[in-house]
Amino acid sequence: MKVRRSVWLLFGALASLSALAQEAPLVEVAEPQRALVRDELVTFGSLRSDESVMIRPEVEGRVASLHFREGQAVKGGDLLVSLDDAIARAELAQARANLDLAEKSYQRAKMLFSRGASNAQAQDESMSQEQAARATLALAQARLDKTQIRAPYDGTLGLRQVSVGDYLSSGQDMVNLEVLDPLKLDFRVPQKAVSQVSIGQQVEVSLDAYPGERFRGQIIALNPRLDEVGRSQAIRAQIGNSDHRLKPGQFVKVSVILAERPQALLIPEEAVMPVGKQLFVNLVVDGKVERRPIRIGQRLRGKAEVREGLEGNEQVITAGWQKVTPGLEVRTVARGGA
Repeated sequence: MKVRRSVWLLFGALASLSALAQEAPLVEVAEPQRALVRDELVTFGSLRSDESVMIRPEVEGRVASLHFREGQAVKGGDLLVSLDDAIARAELAQARANLDLAEKSYQRAKMLFSRGASNAQAQDESMSQEQAARATLALAQARLDKTQIRAPYDGTLGLRQVSVGDYLSSGQDMVNLEVLDPLKLDFRVPQKAVSQVSIGQQVEVSLDAYPGERFRGQIIALNPRLDEVGRSQAIRAQIGNSDHRLKPGQFVKVSVILAERPQALLIPEEAVMPVGKQLFVNLVVDGKVERRPIRIGQRLRGKAEVREGLEGNEQVITAGWQKVTPGLEVRTVARGGA
């Protein structure tokens, strides 16, 4: 009896070992996800004011008063600087007096000519002198107007470089005026990428000052001529900046958006199995392994975009596919599960 019982125990142990050996292997699986994927051309560029001008006087003179604060937002036509206008006013008064005399002389010459007491040449000379006096008056008025220096358009002023009492020569720097909304973005793309860029295309910029944020803009101009040294094309985009967070002169990373796929199919990158030049994924279909060829698009942050080969409702083996073959029964656990 004892021998028979030992035999049965031995048979039971062997059966248990056989069952363990035949137990289906365990694999991790995950379902593909839908997400936005972009094809981007990445380069670098600089931000510039939409309009930028250095305010300079057109006539020389002494600064009588300043009508602005540094960093102030101004409107087009606002008075910024007044130069001493004493000489200009005196010149204007003299020009008016000369014009008055020239007009009276012309009227007398006309009267004498009508009575036959003068010739046509004297009348023409008097008329010419009256016109010259009128032009001199206009010039004097223009010189007086130039002593009042105004903003050419809406914008934000920079740091002034003059003080009250300074004597300025014509063309001397006083203060810069910048238009900060929108901003221009200037960047370059290599010769091989020229055909991928066009007017109206969307761009996004990022910079160290605002980590994790992206600012969107649009290409507005392409330089038709490529740089002969670097073989690159200069491109200009425009970016809204209503909150004035971006500043002219900042160095930025530029992403030119070539294409967008809002519902792209993504799988974990470790699920992709390379075999020679072809790529495969292993799926679990009705508890068994199925191997399927795929075509990959973008690879980003541990994910791979599947352009062809999957529908999106499959179970993809992410770990353990090295130990399975097509048709083999497997047990599954969710990716990252215990």
